[in-house]
Amino acid sequence: MTKTTPLPPMETMADVRVQVDRIDGELIALMKQRFDCMDAAARIKQDRNAVRDEGRKAQVLANVKQLAGDAALPVPTMAAIWEMLIETSISYELQKWDQIRDK
Repeated sequence: MTKTTPLPPMETMADVRVQVDRIDGELIALMKQRFDCMDAAARIKQDRNAVRDEGRKAQVLANVKQLAGDAALPVPTMAAIWEMLIETSISYELQKWDQIRDK
C-alpha cells in the first residue's frame, strides 16, 4: 500500500472537515496524474481499438479489490468506484486519441 499522511487527532467536526477537504485535494491531484497517464496512453497507442483493453481493465479491478481488502475497505464499493473511474478514463482517452489525430 502507498504511504499516506497520518491523520492527526480529530476532536471536533471542524477537525474532521479540515481533513476531508485536505484528502479531497490530494485525491484530485492524484486524479490529475492518472488522467495525465491517459493523455500519454492516447498519444502512444497507434490503434484506437487498443484504447479499450478488457484484460487490463480486469487486472486493474483485481488489483483494486486486493488493495481495498488489505486496507479493510468495502471491496464491492471500491470496485464500483473504480469501474466508473476506468470507464471514464477510457472515454477520456478515446476523446484525446481523436483530438490528437484530428478525428
